[in-house]
Amino acid sequence: MFAVNDLGMHCVDLDGRIANILPPFQVLLGQVIQKGVKPILNPAGVGLSYSAASNPLDPILASGAAPKGIAPDGTLYKTNFWEGIPHRSYDAFYPPLVTPLSGPPFPVTEDTGLPVPNAELLYLGDNGLVGDGDERLSAVQHAMPGVVNPLVANAPQPMLEHYRHKPFFINFPIGYVANSVNWFEGAGIPMSPFDDAGRQNPFPLVRVQAHSGGSVLATSDAVLPVSSETSCSNCHSNAIDMPAARSNAPAQRLLAAGLPVADKTADPAYAVGAVPEAVSLEYAADLNILRLHDLKHGDKYVQPVNSGSGVVHDPDACDPSQGAQGSASCLLSRALEQGQPIVCQSCHYTPALDLAQVGPVAGPAGSAANGRNQLAHETNSRVMHNHHGSFTDLFPAIPAAVQNPLTGAISNQPVRTAALENNCYQCHPGKETQCLRGAMFNAGILCSDCHGTMAQIGADFSAGVSAANPGGFVLDQGNFYDPNSAQPRVPWANEPGCGSCHTGGANNNLARKPGVVVNSKDSRGVTDGIRLRQAFVTGDPKATPIVPTNKLFAEPAVPAVFNDFINPAAGNPKLYRVSTGHGGVMCEGCHGATHAEWPVAGANANDNLLAMQVQGHAGPIIECGACHTTSGLPANTLKGPHNMHLVNDKRFWKEGHKDLAKRENGKPGGGLCGDCHGADHRGTVLSRAAVDRSFLVEGTQRRVSAGQPVACNLCHSLQKSFGD
Repeated sequence: MFAVNDLGMHCVDLDGRIANILPPFQVLLGQVIQKGVKPILNPAGVGLSYSAASNPLDPILASGAAPKGIAPDGTLYKTNFWEGIPHRSYDAFYPPLVTPLSGPPFPVTEDTGLPVPNAELLYLGDNGLVGDGDERLSAVQHAMPGVVNPLVANAPQPMLEHYRHKPFFINFPIGYVANSVNWFEGAGIPMSPFDDAGRQNPFPLVRVQAHSGGSVLATSDAVLPVSSETSCSNCHSNAIDMPAARSNAPAQRLLAAGLPVADKTADPAYAVGAVPEAVSLEYAADLNILRLHDLKHGDKYVQPVNSGSGVVHDPDACDPSQGAQGSASCLLSRALEQGQPIVCQSCHYTPALDLAQVGPVAGPAGSAANGRNQLAHETNSRVMHNHHGSFTDLFPAIPAAVQNPLTGAISNQPVRTAALENNCYQCHPGKETQCLRGAMFNAGILCSDCHGTMAQIGADFSAGVSAANPGGFVLDQGNFYDPNSAQPRVPWANEPGCGSCHTGGANNNLARKPGVVVNSKDSRGVTDGIRLRQAFVTGDPKATPIVPTNKLFAEPAVPAVFNDFINPAAGNPKLYRVSTGHGGVMCEGCHGATHAEWPVAGANANDNLLAMQVQGHAGPIIECGACHTTSGLPANTLKGPHNMHLVNDKRFWKEGHKDLAKRENGKPGGGLCGDCHGADHRGTVLSRAAVDRSFLVEGTQRRVSAGQPVACNLCHSLQKSFGD
């Protein structure tokens, strides 16, 4: 059973009564494998479900931290997301025929997630053809386990969707159909970062089971990560609440305009002790943000008119000084007096919340856009990254790594991690959550090494959009993945991938390309010189992800055609989270989720459980026996993932490897073995053993330690050349 969250971290507002950035919304992907010589992926008649699970060695249990989800009055706090549903907080993201979300056909009741349209049926229909007329709207909602009896029952909930193919914004130049994904999907599961004891745990577990006819066939435990550190309290609070705030400039701006700065006592729930203090702090920060937004932009607010040729300025321009909450057009008035929480992405587009993949839209309530107002505004990614990135004193750039070529140690890593905590982690949780926790982090790679600076991230396709230039999104300037193209990035769609650093094998890679940052040694001191430490070429103003021609370790390229449909983004790398590989298994199934690639730091980390359950140790799924009955496989096969041979199989060491080493494409000493073991077959960082192993070879026990490169001289002298 392979199961994984699609991103490695989802964020949720701690408080949603005033403003919202992200709802509780997890995406769980699953595939079940019937083991055999030729395993069967998702055999007929098998369904998947999820229930709550726990790890007795969970580091959160050993931390002894005080429970942050218990209010002063003793009540358990999970989230107040559902309080905004009757106030139509998320209605704008759905067509009128399915709103209001507080009622049928998709009532979002407590413990039930937002409805999610099936993109395959919406764009491909049942027959898998684009635009032939059988497309239809179908949506599901996923619930928390025990939804009927919360905090008591743990009834498994079904994963309601099975995708054959996954359309990804196919009506735009960035789009394509991710073909043959063949996975079960539970999208929109509403997770909370607090467990039933009130402990804050951003890495909660679900038990995913494959079942048929009432019988459980396979079980694995997967993390559905969720953090509530997406809070603006660090800079937008009242000094009374946050004496050590990182900035008082937002508060000073309000005071200079004669406007109040809210503190936690503004929250009516605070006085009666009905919520944890952090919830009230976020409530106050949200009030201050909306008031500041009204002050800076209120006289320029526009109505959500469905027209790309112009916009209509609000006839009653927002006046933040009119009354306690400003005039009726002010965001603060809408949130407090009119009872509608503000969702930032209603005006500032993000593909992440564009579940129907329609792109930026605008139109009044009742229209197809149903109140979204995105054509006259820059994207959420741009306004957040570009604006905050300009405050370099508050958000210092993360310096490039300085790696010792002899030891591999990064001498300035403490400085880099400190900058990370004062940069990305201020908003992308976070300092406590440490969401960047996988193999990349273990190697000292930080956010900026893959994504670039905040300014580069903010330089997206909405840079020129405004009320004077509505709908001026730039998607016609070529291909973003071409560093010579003027096309800006599209957040959520143009991302670095595995291939940006893993650019090929030992003998065919981009490590000698000008401007690349090459890893000198790994964390165990093994010489590298093959893999890169930065996903883009130094000096590239766009931080364009490197796209290698050698796809040995890269995501597959988008095919030119899918069922007669010409993929707009043909030739570009697929996103890691929609990529599949060996036997159709999703890449995340064997390697772990983005930002949480196996092995995750910490032996007992919840993220490591699935790999340990499937193959007996942490790390990428490398044991052939996890899925195959290996005795039926040829001893000399190279048809494993990334052209791998059999692993931990004595037949390979006794007989199979000899033939492979001799017949590599008819070239003595070169070819596929050299891809990982090097041209001289003395081993490279790509041929490291996953765990301690031992082999009996001609009566002699040979041992390899975890992390040690496997080389021919483990058994052979290598005194002669391969040609001999």
